[in-house]
Amino acid sequence: MKKVWIDTDPGVDDTFAIAMLFEAKDKVEVIGVSTIFGNVDVAQTTRNARILMEAAGKTDLPVARGASYPLVVPLDTSPFVHGANGMGDMPLPEPHMPEFALRAPQAIIDVILANPHEITLLPIGPLTNIAMAYLMEPKIAELVKEVVIMGGAVRCPGNITPAAEANFFHDPHAAQIVMSAGWPVVLAGLDVCSFGMVPQALLDKVCRADKALAPYIAGALPFFQDFLKTFGVYDRVDFPDALAAAYLLEPGIFTLEELPLFIEVEGSCMGQSLPVPTGKWYEDLKANRHYKADDAIAPAKVLFKVDTSAFLNLIEKLLA
Repeated sequence: MKKVWIDTDPGVDDTFAIAMLFEAKDKVEVIGVSTIFGNVDVAQTTRNARILMEAAGKTDLPVARGASYPLVVPLDTSPFVHGANGMGDMPLPEPHMPEFALRAPQAIIDVILANPHEITLLPIGPLTNIAMAYLMEPKIAELVKEVVIMGGAVRCPGNITPAAEANFFHDPHAAQIVMSAGWPVVLAGLDVCSFGMVPQALLDKVCRADKALAPYIAGALPFFQDFLKTFGVYDRVDFPDALAAAYLLEPGIFTLEELPLFIEVEGSCMGQSLPVPTGKWYEDLKANRHYKADDAIAPAKVLFKVDTSAFLNLIEKLLA
């Protein structure tokens, strides 16, 4: 049984991933949730997370509010993708459960220290909370079980700039800190997403299912689908966060490769996740010159493919 802490910016794809984990009671125990800006601002993502916890009957779980802003760059959110309320502008109830007393970074630190070598962090939004937790208490890097991240675009174009995936772009400095912190990292980025498109027929089943979060998936989905139609995608939906959740549940259906990565924090390629196969960029590997970028090159296990049939079967089993 994996103990999982979710760091999230709900978000229809976040909702989809959270629903998968809640339904996989035999494999995953969600022990807490923290919120972050991303799809919308953190006040709204925190509200959405509380709504989802109440709908799922998980009011005993802590929902810890996270950072309002990135570490360095200006705040940038994506309401044009997920709606002004992050949930496709569907009508939302007022949540009643309180926020957790601690802010996200301290809550993350405390749960790792209390459960050494047992906690899997699942950040599926910008990485600000995770970076702040590490900066506040670096020894958590030795005590966490693994960090499974939805983010990055290693061998494919970005989805917010030609170079960058959105979660890394929204806080590239946090992404660089987290990726080079020395803990075990699995990266579920855009590279694997093309293999995990969910067809309309299965989406219809999920939206009609007698599951706690199905009404929120169904209510938020049309706005997201309208966004995808501008790119000629009409009969399927890409849920990046769902692939990160699926890796926790069925890691054997994925093809991965361990690579040294560098995260760019400035310029036109800000947020890029760049593979560095030799460990250095320059030709003379025996050179004694030290480049600042060398300090941020670190290994990660990158998901590149998934068995599509197995992934869709997993979704149907859990949510349909």
